[in-house]
Amino acid sequence: MQSRMNKAIVAALGAVALIVPMAACGSSSADSGNSLTVYSYYNKATMDPVVAAFEKANPDIKVQISYGQGDSEYNSTLQTRIAGNQAPDVFNLNGNNRADLMNNGAVADITGAGYLKGIDETYLTDYTKDGKIYGMPISGWLAGVVYNKDLLKEVGYDSVPDNLDDFAALAKKLKDKGITPFLENGQEMSGSLIGLLGSYYASTGTDGDKEIYAGKSTFADQWTKAFEAWNDGFIKSGALPQEATGLNADQVKQSFINGEAAMYRTGGWDVADIKAAGVNYGFSPFPEYPGSEPYVDGGADPAFAISAKTKHKDAAEKFLTFMNSEEGLKLFTTAYGSASVSSNYTSDIDEQLKPLYDDYFFKGKFHWVSFEKGSTAMSAEVIAQQQGIQGGTTTPTDAAKNLDAKWSSVQ
Repeated sequence: MQSRMNKAIVAALGAVALIVPMAACGSSSADSGNSLTVYSYYNKATMDPVVAAFEKANPDIKVQISYGQGDSEYNSTLQTRIAGNQAPDVFNLNGNNRADLMNNGAVADITGAGYLKGIDETYLTDYTKDGKIYGMPISGWLAGVVYNKDLLKEVGYDSVPDNLDDFAALAKKLKDKGITPFLENGQEMSGSLIGLLGSYYASTGTDGDKEIYAGKSTFADQWTKAFEAWNDGFIKSGALPQEATGLNADQVKQSFINGEAAMYRTGGWDVADIKAAGVNYGFSPFPEYPGSEPYVDGGADPAFAISAKTKHKDAAEKFLTFMNSEEGLKLFTTAYGSASVSSNYTSDIDEQLKPLYDDYFFKGKFHWVSFEKGSTAMSAEVIAQQQGIQGGTTTPTDAAKNLDAKWSSVQ
């Protein structure tokens, strides 16, 4: 009989992704009057209620909003519009476009703006350059390990172990019962790897990524041990199957919902679907780097920014003001499934996810990698190297060295 693990992978790889065309985005240079163009990183379900409420509160402003379809498409389309003098009035900065857009003068300086009030500077750091603030994040995201309590109970576990050796032992027991232990989106940087990297940095007391960006260290010095721990705990143990490199986020989620996978990496954005499927679920952080403490993936969500060339600055500032209001924050964080990082509103977080926010995110025990140059190329290189480790064609040592080689070639 084919195991649940194999069924999960075969079924997911056979799924066909549905691509929804993006609506056209209006030009800030072409608009007149009180129209406001917004190009959103966030999807329609998240932003439509916010826009409706904003227009009700500001009946003299009409919002023309369009949506990207994933990180890569969003960033490339935004760059094309900016280069063609068709920049939207308001758009989002994220980990893979912020450095380029802040460096090339595409984003307005919003330092000292009243609408930033309530947002702790901790969350503004990624959107600050040379002491000037260019983006306003209003929420924070985290990702950890969501697990099926019933499947773990089948093999004698109540929760996900913090220790990598114990995690590997859990994975073996699940595999022996034909259950896929753990999955994650194979088309983005590995969340389990980045969680281990953050845990490793906690053990050294240094943010190794910043050391690399400052030219004081290398990926070989900073990433090798995390690669090794990930290889031992997730790959060699069979917790993360080699075939999972071909799975996307929706396929991974469906495998979990179908009861074929016991665990996967996700955050609040999937909670509604998990609940609707009736899964008995819980959340845990990623296993710790040996001798350290557990970490989660996380950081400030993509920030709202104003085009440096907008002709509708007043309307744009009213929009950001609304986003950081109690009403805007409630609508946005409820729909997006993240937590407010503004004191203007305290989010109602899913009860299973809340401990990760309280015990990890709000205590600074989170990490994510946002390259300060060549973001797209470097992210692709990390994905290539992690896939090499998964496939057994690259060693952790070589993977880190290859990141150094790539880093020296990007601008």
